[in-house]
Amino acid sequence: MVSTAWGFDINNATDFQGALPDALAEWHGEVEKLLMMEKYSEAKQKAEERLSADKAGAAHALAKVFGTQNSMDEAKSHVDTALKAFIADGDVRGEAAALVTASKLAVDRGDFDQAAELAGDARDKYATAGSKSGEAAAHLALARLHQRKGDADEALAQLEKAADFFEKARDKEGQAAASLLAGNLFLWSYRDAAEDAVRLGREAAQLLRKVNRPSCHHREGDALFLVATASLMTGKFRDALKAAKEAVDLHNEWGGSRAQVSSLRAVAMAHIQINDLGMAQQVTDQAMALAKGCNDEYLQAQVLVCEAMVCRQRAAKGGAQDLGELVGKQREVLEKFVKLGDDNAAALHRLELAQAVQLSGDFAVAQTEATMACEHFKTQEMTQGQGLCLLTIAMCQYANGGATGDVATALETAKKAQSLLDSCGGSPEAGELVELLKAEKKHADSKNKPEEFKTSPAPAAQRFDGVPRSMYSDMIHQRIRCGDTEPLCFDHAAVMYMDLNLGVPMPFLKDSAGNKEPKFMVPPLNLYPRDQMPPPPEPNAPSTKKPSRAADSALALAAG
Repeated sequence: MVSTAWGFDINNATDFQGALPDALAEWHGEVEKLLMMEKYSEAKQKAEERLSADKAGAAHALAKVFGTQNSMDEAKSHVDTALKAFIADGDVRGEAAALVTASKLAVDRGDFDQAAELAGDARDKYATAGSKSGEAAAHLALARLHQRKGDADEALAQLEKAADFFEKARDKEGQAAASLLAGNLFLWSYRDAAEDAVRLGREAAQLLRKVNRPSCHHREGDALFLVATASLMTGKFRDALKAAKEAVDLHNEWGGSRAQVSSLRAVAMAHIQINDLGMAQQVTDQAMALAKGCNDEYLQAQVLVCEAMVCRQRAAKGGAQDLGELVGKQREVLEKFVKLGDDNAAALHRLELAQAVQLSGDFAVAQTEATMACEHFKTQEMTQGQGLCLLTIAMCQYANGGATGDVATALETAKKAQSLLDSCGGSPEAGELVELLKAEKKHADSKNKPEEFKTSPAPAAQRFDGVPRSMYSDMIHQRIRCGDTEPLCFDHAAVMYMDLNLGVPMPFLKDSAGNKEPKFMVPPLNLYPRDQMPPPPEPNAPSTKKPSRAADSALALAAG
């Protein structure tokens, strides 16, 4: 975002009407206009020209100049000088203004305790001076502080106080600034609040159109950028494109390269969502040229993200060449954020890389990258990030090991992902993956389960009660003794009980008790250990096995 607490941007450097001493308001406004257009040398020169006549005001202006260029040591030195000078002059409102600027700079350094103390002192000084806009500015600084700390509820509480003071002061720009920051909070800190962010962005833009100040025109561009970003999240891509283009026009006239690049990114994102990839690439190229011109590495990294998204959309409907380009672009994005030291962004884009590698079919590498990202999100207690990583890991486990029985592992991972994402608002993709893996596991279990031998009864018209074992042995005997065979040894006892000897059920035979389908089977008689196998019988040798009494009776009946 352009308007955000992440960095001492131009909105941090802008003082509201009534917050500055009257003698400073006009020429500080000229300095602020130059800073909006990123004409830092001219802004510095204008401030230095006032040093001899107004040391406090000039030092305060120089603190803004260096702060917007991220030269924090110089900025702090100048604001300290301004604070001492305002105190020496007995200018309470000037002192309060310097305290607010010092608080904002402390937030950017990460010194939240000092920032809170400075903002509190500024609020008290403004109350003494009777400046409602000043008190509102102090509460707005506290809101940015709590936003930066991640305490969105307290930030909103401070914004309510700021909005109340701005309304009492009839400061429309201040009211819009409070709405703009509230919209950012709703968009990035609360679930399903993008519609509220759109509403607040539009309200801020309407208020700002009523005030003809350069800072108001610039903030209006920021408000429209908020509308565009929130509209993208609600799926209203045409509305997002319209708002983003309006933001570009305003920033082209009243802003500098950084503001223009941010708005162009929103335009590119909208083109990507409506599948106009040619225009998205054209706008992204324009944004990258501007980003390189202002020598902002972080802004270049953000534009690279847009380029990667264009590649992703092309790869989704393209071939191997597009996939290779996508993986290369995602690696470039990751390396950029690692170099910048932004660990959270690096983890997020490592996950993006994992998904790109997964699309290319290298599931092992994809799983490794997703696991590394997951570890970072776990240490930061970022539940949604963990859930998204586990979802990707589960997909890799299934794709890489499904054929070797790793479906169960993938299913357990997917269930963990679903549980984490449910606590963050839910994910339809997680539920779909869990159901898919459940079905795959059920199928795999049924394939791996040993088949049970089942006998199907004959149809009713073909049922018979079976044949006696002695008759069956005679039938076999006659078949072997027919003319087209050589005389063979025939073991009546072995044939009559061949089902028991072989371990194969023969339901058409009756056992010795006259029952079909015996309830149990003895193992085959030839299951000996390899070193205990009996020697094979000699040809035509009489059987050495003694028939059972039941077999003797059967033979006697057959002989009779």
